[in-house]
Amino acid sequence: MPSSPDAYVHRIGRTGRAGREGVAVTLAEPRESRLLRNIEQFTKRRIAIESVPTAHDLRARRLELVRATLEESLAAGAIERYRGIVESLAEEYDPLDVAAAAIKLADDARGGKESDEADIPQGAPPAHAPQRPAMPHVALPNRPVEQNMTRLFIDLGRNAGVRPGDLVGAIANEARIDTRDIGAIDIGDKFSLVEVSSASVDNVIAALRGTKLRGKSVTVRRDRKSN
Repeated sequence: MPSSPDAYVHRIGRTGRAGREGVAVTLAEPRESRLLRNIEQFTKRRIAIESVPTAHDLRARRLELVRATLEESLAAGAIERYRGIVESLAEEYDPLDVAAAAIKLADDARGGKESDEADIPQGAPPAHAPQRPAMPHVALPNRPVEQNMTRLFIDLGRNAGVRPGDLVGAIANEARIDTRDIGAIDIGDKFSLVEVSSASVDNVIAALRGTKLRGKSVTVRRDRKSN
């Protein structure tokens, strides 16, 4: 994420250099939402926010490409010499299974694997993996709350496996607010602090009641220390 709007404009200018058109992709963490807003104000353009594709999304896209390749081959013809193999296999196997096996071979040739169908699990590391030492306790910064923002206290933190993306996803999805209305996020060992726009704070608190993060119920309230 560029540190300033000027740096952002300079970088994406290379995408459309010499009259060419292109798409500039910026990878940003939830805590950098303020930088995105500054860039939008500077450029007077809205930046569309998209989710990072999952392993399942990537596999589905690869299978679409395999299908398109097969359709091109069928349209081009010149497949008569392979009919004999299909006919002989069809005497012993279901023709649909034969076709599915051929598609699997084509997919494997592109690097596809059955294990790609599932996302990487977020559970404990495998038994053979070296265990990382526990993170030392770090006091959360006592930063002032930005104007028109309210800080919320959430009773889950690092010990529960909570990450910034979990908090942003829960707030944006449950309260149905724009991620631009979510500000600074600080995660402690046993609790988290999240800034949301003051106009949506009551909606966020109500929406998160009964919600679970990492399989655990959430308690959320205004942070008393920021009052």
